[in-house]
Parts: sequence; structure tokens; C-alpha cells
Amino acid sequence: MKAELVYDAKAELAEGPIWYANRLWWVSILSGQLHCLDVSTGINQTRVLGDFVGAAAPTQDGRWLVARRDDIIALDWNSGKSELLCKLDFGPRNLRFNDGKCDPTGRFYVGTLSLDGEANAGAFYRVDRDGCVTEVLSRVTISNGLAWSADATRLYYIDSPTQRVDLLDVDIPSGNVSNRRPFVEIPSAQGTPDGMAMDVDGNLWVALWGGHAVHCYDGRSGMQLHRVEVPAAQVTSCCFGGADLDRLYITTAKEGLDQAAIEKHPHSGSLFRCDVGVRGVPPDPFH
Repeated sequence: MKAELVYDAKAELAEGPIWYANRLWWVSILSGQLHCLDVSTGINQTRVLGDFVGAAAPTQDGRWLVARRDDIIALDWNSGKSELLCKLDFGPRNLRFNDGKCDPTGRFYVGTLSLDGEANAGAFYRVDRDGCVTEVLSRVTISNGLAWSADATRLYYIDSPTQRVDLLDVDIPSGNVSNRRPFVEIPSAQGTPDGMAMDVDGNLWVALWGGHAVHCYDGRSGMQLHRVEVPAAQVTSCCFGGADLDRLYITTAKEGLDQAAIEKHPHSGSLFRCDVGVRGVPPDPFH
């Protein structure tokens, strides 16, 4: 399968796509922006929110939960007003929030990475409904893709440099995770695993940084099922969207590319789409 251009954003680091309210929402991490794209008209609206925006998720009350450098805010998209939900002290380490999503119970999970490239410096956190933040995994390097099983008892998780998708057990009442084990091993020649989405069959669609592709893996066996070719090298994440949630929307980046690579793939940093023949799972809002 091959992806087609949807919006020529040419962002340095486009990430975190979410199909919500018939729009494609996405973040431009290094520009500190949350975007809202009407794919039917090509009109893209933007809110500038800080020096970094790692992830965003809709909330039950109609606002957006936004993870920035070291805090999480609740944003009213229409007015631009925001409320601080929580702020973390990372101490002497130069960290920022990265990928984050809500689980089926309405809790927000988000991880960090080191801006200095320090290995094992980050962590993975759970944000409960009252704004309380709990570290659930330590010694994380680049916290990335997330997906949950339909019954919320299993978490699929990517720490990119491990070249794996890991599987963890989730205790639903507490939200605690345990029994982390490798699920999919991805050869480095295929790219580095980044963001991730799940379809209604429980299969995983994994964006491959440096791999020009999104791969689909069986959610039970880990076997590769499909490959979506993307005309950009740095593929960052994906989500299902469209009226029937049967189109895969894909974000990319031009970060780290030299001029020759950008000339070869001039739409690097833009948004793409592929009809993949399967429906996806809608995003869960923060409660």
C-alpha cells in the first residue's frame, strides 16, 4: 500500500495525529503548536502553546489536554484559554514530554525523553482524573507509541531505541502496569519504531522513523501483516480517521534530514493518508 499527500505542512517534527470531531488534529513538537486540519477543505488552524508540545488528547468537557515541555494544561481551543493541570520537576536533567494518549478508562499516559540524548534518563507517567501524576516506568530513553487492548488490560508500548514494541499488563482499578516483555522486534534496517495506532481487529500500525513506512503487526502473534509506503523518511505516527475510521493518517518530520534528502522527498514533515481496508479505534478522551 502507498500513502498519498493530504497536507503539505513541511513541519520540522509533526506528530501525535488524532481524528476527533471530524477533524485531523496534530502537533508540531518543536514549534510548540497544536493544529486542527479540515481534510475536506485543506484549512489548517493553529494554536501556539509553548516551546514544545509533545502530545494532545481530547477531554470529556470539550477541551484539550496538552503535554508541553514539563507541564500539562487543559486548553479551550476556541478561546485559547488554558488551565494548568500539573507540572513536573525533572531536576537537573534536560527532559521534555513526548508521546501521550488516554487509555479506555480516561487516564492519560505520557512519557519523556532527554533533549541531550541521554540514555535511560526519561520515564513514563500516568495522569489520573484528579491531576495526580504517577511514574509507572523508569529508565526510558525515548517514550513513544501507545495502544491498549479493547478490554484495557494490555498496554502496547514503544521506547524507540529498544527497537521493540513491548507488552505490559494493566491493573484496571489502579492503572498500574507490570510484566513488561518484548512483543515485536523490529530490525534497525527497517527503521526505528515511533508512534502507533490500533485497528478494530487489535492489530498494531507502527510508524517507522527512518523507514519510509508504517508496518502493521498482528496484535496476538506479532507477525508483520502489511506495509504502507510513505514518501518521506522520518515517519513519526499514525491514526485512523475519516467518516468510517478506515483511513490511516500519517505524520512525518524533516528533522535530521540533509538538503539532499529533503530534495529527494520534498514533502517530508507533511501529512499523508492511505486507505488500508480496516477500521480503527477512536481516541479515548481524558475524564
